[in-house]
Amino acid sequence: MDGTLKPYRSYRQYTDAEIKSEQDEYFANDFTKEAVPGLFKDRDDITRWIKDSRLELLDMNELQNLKNSDVPEILSYSTKSKRLAVSVELMKRYGKDYMRLLQGFKMLEKLPPPLVIRDKNNGLWLMAGNSRMMVATALGYNLPVKVAKYSQEIKTEGFKMKKSQLLDIAKRLVKMHGLRSKIKIEKSNNKADYDWVSDTITIDPYADSLKDFVESVIHECDHAKMRKKLGANGYEEAYTRAGSMMVDKGKDFYWDNPFETQAEKYAEKNVKKYIKKLNF
Repeated sequence: MDGTLKPYRSYRQYTDAEIKSEQDEYFANDFTKEAVPGLFKDRDDITRWIKDSRLELLDMNELQNLKNSDVPEILSYSTKSKRLAVSVELMKRYGKDYMRLLQGFKMLEKLPPPLVIRDKNNGLWLMAGNSRMMVATALGYNLPVKVAKYSQEIKTEGFKMKKSQLLDIAKRLVKMHGLRSKIKIEKSNNKADYDWVSDTITIDPYADSLKDFVESVIHECDHAKMRKKLGANGYEEAYTRAGSMMVDKGKDFYWDNPFETQAEKYAEKNVKKYIKKLNF
């Protein structure tokens, strides 16, 4: 480690119920199975890995490049308060019990280590434990993990698709929503952005997966639908008013903005439906 995170030393073994849940993170999770096909033959393989593998600490570079995780985003913020605020907001969106987890870290509760997959090129994929790792990182801890070695390369669809293919997918999704929004595929610090003045959706091409890309597009489509309903000026006024109300309550203008919460919930609820409609 480079000294910015302190190792979290309070951990425990997985219970049988927790192991069963983590087995589902592979065998009942299509996106993980597609990312690392053939890594585990059966559920017993996962049980042996969880029980017998040694603990490791990832270094800062590895944490910043951890796929299928929000940890890189948390590390992008410079202050502890901002990291923690973003972690809590993300867990709210995912329906996680953030209060219990925060209390657990406060009491140095023993936690099961997250599960990580390392491929032949040292690429890393988080299979389980995103909430634990987010909060640990936000609080300044480096949570020990259990690492499974994968003899092939982790498959992340977003990196393998051409810009023209991603543009086509985004245009199809926009059309499915009855919109005429313009689309840009450009590298960005954000996964996606919406310019309500020009009605333009900008999507970062370097998504972790097809699911990640589609979810980003339909999130922005929800904004575009509200802009279509209210008009550009009406949308800007309503969005600004909603964000200002959050600030008055001591919350964040963007992260707690009802427009963002609504768009995120819409995307999470409908992403699989639209992937199916795309016939992938």
